[in-house]
Amino acid sequence: MMMNISIIIPVYNVEKYLYRCVDSILKQTYENFELILIDDGSPDNCSQMCDELSEKDSRIKVIHQENQGLSAARNSGIKIAKGNYLTFIDSDDWISNTMFEDLINLIKEKNADISICNFIVTDGNAIYKKNTKAEEKLYSKDEFMKIILRVNSNRCIHYAWGKLYKKDVIDKNEHYPVGMLNEDVEGMFKAVLKSEKIAETNKIGYFYYENSESISRKKFGENFLSLHHVWERILEISQNSAPEYVDYVKYNLIRSDFTILVDMILYGDKETDNIFSIERKNINKRLKTNIGILLKSPMQIKRKILMLLVCYFYLPIRFMVRTIKNRK
Repeated sequence: MMMNISIIIPVYNVEKYLYRCVDSILKQTYENFELILIDDGSPDNCSQMCDELSEKDSRIKVIHQENQGLSAARNSGIKIAKGNYLTFIDSDDWISNTMFEDLINLIKEKNADISICNFIVTDGNAIYKKNTKAEEKLYSKDEFMKIILRVNSNRCIHYAWGKLYKKDVIDKNEHYPVGMLNEDVEGMFKAVLKSEKIAETNKIGYFYYENSESISRKKFGENFLSLHHVWERILEISQNSAPEYVDYVKYNLIRSDFTILVDMILYGDKETDNIFSIERKNINKRLKTNIGILLKSPMQIKRKILMLLVCYFYLPIRFMVRTIKNRK
């Protein structure tokens, strides 16, 4: 039987969660898959755990490599994937028993290139948040691209997980940029660019574990600044391959400065304030230069108000936000 789905899971320092993730995959109602575990130089027992799992099920393949980060791990999995479809799962998350069956049926029924399931954010026990924005909908490339590019929308849907991709919409060489925090943004843009139809269901398929130790919860660092560079890369792709989206991408490039300043406030502290003082001033200056463009942009009005406050009253806003956070 031809291999149908390749599941790619980067593994790093998740020995407490790896079995839970893999167990949810092995319980799938759809069984024609290969599971590729990429041990990204994990310092804990994950390397041994991956090998033991592969010995128990022939569908599990393992790659051991020196630590290179999430993007490099995903790219390694993509290069050896044999399936007609690819999906990405984070190793501390898990999926419903029918996720693969639901997503592959959705692709076939709608003749789509990408299918998307709904998700729940959880701490492993209680449900923190149900995603209420998922729809039963078939999007054209242009419709979905405008969601990614935040055109009259503030929906976050660029994440790699919770989706099934036809293999030919994923770049086999380097789909995800290495060494950056916001690699999913570029990866999603490139995948949608090669797609014609994207199908979405509101059926829950993915359980996103709110891990307090994950990268998104660590304090502000150099990798947060990469958001601007990611959008510079996307602008180059758009200029070369999709000029119809250039203006929207430029809007997101400018908007990224606002996002970085907010991240500095939310995830920073006195130490990072000193380390990135020059960068903060330069980003603030750049945002002020371009603020007129953003005020005329499709950004939602409440975001424009917040942007003005952050741009012109950064220091008092930072003081107020952190004071409130420290009291909680």
